[in-house]
Amino acid sequence: MSKPFKLSFIVGLVVLGLGIVAIQVWHNSTDKLSSSARNALYTELLEMSGQLNRDLPRLLDRNTRFERAEAANYGMRFYYSLIKIDRYSHDIEDIQAQIEPQMLAAYCQGDALAFYREQADFVEFQYLDQSGQKLFRLRYTAEACAPASM
Repeated sequence: MSKPFKLSFIVGLVVLGLGIVAIQVWHNSTDKLSSSARNALYTELLEMSGQLNRDLPRLLDRNTRFERAEAANYGMRFYYSLIKIDRYSHDIEDIQAQIEPQMLAAYCQGDALAFYREQADFVEFQYLDQSGQKLFRLRYTAEACAPASM
């Protein structure tokens, strides 16, 4: 190997090494930004659930009681009781079919759920019967609001 070739080769290796180090530093810094943004979102979800839970449970109408809200996995979960429904004497699928279109529309178009639609990973609505037993759950992500989904 000639001396100019060796020098070029060494300079190339040094530049390659510096490039790899720069890429790793950049990758780590973007991960930290992403992590801090995710932590901030989770903190905000926790605060929102705490604020909501101060006034709960609360009767929303003759049939529905809002029990609680909880942050879960960068999303929000809301619990509702259908206070005149017993899971053993009602058609749960029929009740879900009546509620689901309204909840999807509220999630996709309502101002009250805009933050969750735009920022959170998901929103989940858990419906319970009058004795607190699970009836069904509705889980939505922003993709559910795409024109083909509605």
